[in-house]
Amino acid sequence: MERFIDGKAIAEKFCETLKGKVERLKSAGITPCIALIKANDDPASEIYVSKKEKLAKALGIKSQVYKFLPGVKEDFLKDLIKDLNQDPSVHAILLQSPLAEGLIFKKLINLISPEKDVDGLTSINQGRLFAGENGVLPCTPQGVMHLIHSVKKDISGMHAVVLGRSVIVGRPMVSLLLNNDCTVTALHSKSKNTLEICSTADIIVSAVGKPKFVTKDFIKTGAIVIDVGINRITTLEGKRKVVGDVDFEDVWNSVGAITPVPNGVGPMTVAYLMSNTVNLAIDQNRKKLGITSDKF
Repeated sequence: MERFIDGKAIAEKFCETLKGKVERLKSAGITPCIALIKANDDPASEIYVSKKEKLAKALGIKSQVYKFLPGVKEDFLKDLIKDLNQDPSVHAILLQSPLAEGLIFKKLINLISPEKDVDGLTSINQGRLFAGENGVLPCTPQGVMHLIHSVKKDISGMHAVVLGRSVIVGRPMVSLLLNNDCTVTALHSKSKNTLEICSTADIIVSAVGKPKFVTKDFIKTGAIVIDVGINRITTLEGKRKVVGDVDFEDVWNSVGAITPVPNGVGPMTVAYLMSNTVNLAIDQNRKKLGITSDKF
């Protein structure tokens, strides 16, 4: 088992397979298109949207970016989403989180057509995931599963602990692991005996947003550790640094495999955003493509 899970390299390899799908779609007269809506003045969101634009361009996917400063009216965004839902040339819609103050994310996300909900965050797609039905899966949890499977193909029966219960990562992560036949424990800020429970886990997925929260005492020897945390801290030297939820150096000698931060889960999240876009373009054009099965 490779101990260092290189998310960047794995994502690049995954994206190579996407290029082939995009080329076949284009040869059939279909250019996959994603609409990215950013309604905030958050610098981190600006970086994330730029990364998505860059990867889309590299893969031959069209991206339409709509950027709005705080103060944009809810009704304006509603109308925009309605127009994008009805535009057959747009196959995927992403509402970048967080939104500016006064805008309610869940309210606006549920206006997106479930068939164009590229990050699988509408209540309909989340319900489908919970029920084990086909639907659009959230990008980050998909990326996490890909990284887990890169070191362990069959995880059935393994004990997986998910730290965090957000609708973007924690909750869908629990469902995906259950759908892969894991025994799953969900832990959060109100949980008791967190350290003791984690120390029994074969797989730990941490998405709590607490820098270096997970130390070697949390780790069962040989466990697979996936660090979803993105935390910006100031070092003793006064420099800004991005770290994960896991104290990488502290746990290194205990883990079976671990993702770094950065270049772990992040690249896989963006890769699956593009993968979902391509798959949505295929689904929306099955008749034109003459597709009767899941393969393209």
